[in-house]
Amino acid sequence: MSTRGTRAPHSGEPETPSDDWLADGQVRTYRRGQKIIEAGSPLAEWIAISGGAAYLAARVAADTRVAVAALWLGDVIGADSPLGQLAARYDVTALVDVTTIHIPLPRMKDAKEPARDAATGELYAATASRLQDQITMRLAGNGFQRLVSVLATLAAALSSTPRVGKASNSLALPVSQACIGQLSGLSRRQTWIYLGQLAERGWSRTSRTKVTLEGLNAWLSLMEEVEARGLECIGTVEQCDVTLSALASARTALK
Repeated sequence: MSTRGTRAPHSGEPETPSDDWLADGQVRTYRRGQKIIEAGSPLAEWIAISGGAAYLAARVAADTRVAVAALWLGDVIGADSPLGQLAARYDVTALVDVTTIHIPLPRMKDAKEPARDAATGELYAATASRLQDQITMRLAGNGFQRLVSVLATLAAALSSTPRVGKASNSLALPVSQACIGQLSGLSRRQTWIYLGQLAERGWSRTSRTKVTLEGLNAWLSLMEEVEARGLECIGTVEQCDVTLSALASARTALK
């Protein structure tokens, strides 16, 4: 882990008064695969992701952890967040290089910062929503739907990460098939079969160490389409192919 400075970077958008308190944060970086938080550890800091993406894992036995969900830009993983109050409920590990903002908890409770509560409340709500959406899909969707939702979630989380190999309208996910399967609640064989079906229709390319999404613009619009039309639009590989094709055509027409 390395410390790169004491002022949090901004995304390029105009600053607002509620952004000022973030300047108090210490910026840290974590390399891909590095543990950011360990389940059960005390949370004495407010920690938010400002770059990259991480995944949560629940400890189900002494030596067994199961991937639960992915989180990225704007998600809060530290004290008072939906992921833990005084102690962490999940392991949090970097999917790619991750940048975080750390502020000591006593500083977060400083009454001199009236805009802070509203700003952090919005971040907490966004984190809880992303987490709940992914957990709901794990419970409600069939195996193929869960895999597709995980791929679309990873596309959204990683599409703006500079270090991820990206060319044209494709995105190389720096995530193993095993991790994708865990996030989807699938066996390795099921994961391999479903990724193969998507590859046959041109929506992915798969190797042992990498999964590349093709038609990235369509993938980035997919979960919004699912919210509008329901899970049926990705119920089978054929339905998913039709849905992604329509989204790709719509994006092309807008250019």
